[in-house]
Amino acid sequence: MARYAVDEQLFDETGRCIAPLAVPFSARRGELLQHVGQSAREVFWLTGGVARVGYVSAGGNEVTMRFATESHIANAYEDLLEFRGELPARSFIVAETSVQGFRFDWEQMSVARSQHPVLTAYMTRMLEFAVCSQARRFVTHTASSAEERLANFRAEYPNLERRISQKVLASYLQITPAYLSQLMRREQEAA
Repeated sequence: MARYAVDEQLFDETGRCIAPLAVPFSARRGELLQHVGQSAREVFWLTGGVARVGYVSAGGNEVTMRFATESHIANAYEDLLEFRGELPARSFIVAETSVQGFRFDWEQMSVARSQHPVLTAYMTRMLEFAVCSQARRFVTHTASSAEERLANFRAEYPNLERRISQKVLASYLQITPAYLSQLMRREQEAA
């Protein structure tokens, strides 16, 4: 709750409004929650596990944009917003570990938001968090060195490094897995 600047009352009221829309889901490691090229119709609230949001570059490489863990929403907000214009999703969402949580239909959530002002307040906080997170990711991805990007990742996602593969971490840092191994080795030698 604190990460989204939401107090307990707003969280509880929101929970009561959306509870009838919540559909439990689970996915195995490697399973896609959202496919590139299909409509982004669902919101995924994780109660367990790690999901990754990314896209495929023009060169065919997977690029990791962000991660979601417990109590986070695993979505590409830009795809949900473009769904209104009936554009296909440009991003994928994949379970990096087995994940559990609740799935919400985006259109039903939009209708509920128009009926319950508390949902608008909650969504505003969520979007503010998303904008701030995107700004932090911009700083991470424009850092001049891989070492700085790794330090920024660790600050943004404490304790996540041990839960994901080095290949995925390298994708997020926009370096090769081999170079990430070199960085890790240098850190160990320096310690």
